Amino acid sequence: MQSTKEKPSAYPKTASCSCGKLTVTVKEQPKFVHACSCVDCQRRSGSAFSYTAFFPEAAATISGQPQPWRNSSSDAGRWSETNFCPVCGVTVFMTLEALPGMICVPAGGFGDRDFPKPGKMYWSSSRHHWLDVPDGIEAVERQ
Repeated sequence: MQSTKEKPSAYPKTASCSCGKLTVTVKEQPKFVHACSCVDCQRRSGSAFSYTAFFPEAAATISGQPQPWRNSSSDAGRWSETNFCPVCGVTVFMTLEALPGMICVPAGGFGDRDFPKPGKMYWSSSRHHWLDVPDGIEAVERQ
């Protein structure tokens, strides 16, 4: 959740892929923002962790044709569906079995330096050894 020290960003806000052919516009602030360092998120993001905002599906409008891919072998044992741009390959949003009715948007897609920081770091037990969980972010060993 956003702390009172962080200034609120204006909404609606649009996240997009690199080429701009797939976008998600959200009309309200995220319900929560998390980081995750499970191996699936590391592979999907190509980084040491993911940084994702979660919105009600009713607050989001998708423009363009996403290419979905469902992974049914996550560390948590539930499916996740990644939706990426078929042109440039960038992930723009996801849906999760564990969170029906929610859309998950990688925070970097918004290009907003003032985007709220994560409240939790899930799968901190899988994080890279050099990655320290910053103060103010709850480390959750597993999910």
